[in-house]
Amino acid sequence: MNKDEKALNVGEAVSVGATKAFIVVLTLGAIVMCVLGPKLVDIIMTKTSPLVPDAYRYWIMLIGGYILATILFVFLYLMYKLVCRIELGEVFVMQNVRALGLLSNLVFLACLITFVIGITCTYMIFVITVAAAFMTPIISVIRYAFARAVAMKDELDLTV
Repeated sequence: MNKDEKALNVGEAVSVGATKAFIVVLTLGAIVMCVLGPKLVDIIMTKTSPLVPDAYRYWIMLIGGYILATILFVFLYLMYKLVCRIELGEVFVMQNVRALGLLSNLVFLACLITFVIGITCTYMIFVITVAAAFMTPIISVIRYAFARAVAMKDELDLTV
């Protein structure tokens, strides 16, 4: 193994480690936000909405927030498993294609939920809606590329 290959392996290890650490930090942050959920909704409720009375708005935001938190926890779990498989060298496998499809669907679902919360409760959440709408097709394209790579790998395996 030459110097460039060693540097590449170290860089990959650092990248995977940083990604795993980031997922753990996001998970811990999401747990804190779940514990503080009612207080966060109180902070957001400082402005009124003409569409929904405040009593309903509170519960829409709180329940919607916990649904989004559940989606986030599933997303982070799938992402962690994906990173672990890639770290083990299992890159172009159907499990990763399925995981990317699920990740894309979860982001799209979060986009829809934040859109409903944004319309009925607070326009601030549209920032998350736009981010989710932006990420959904990106993850879908990556999933499609992985699916094509898996098909090419399977075809190559049959040829050899």
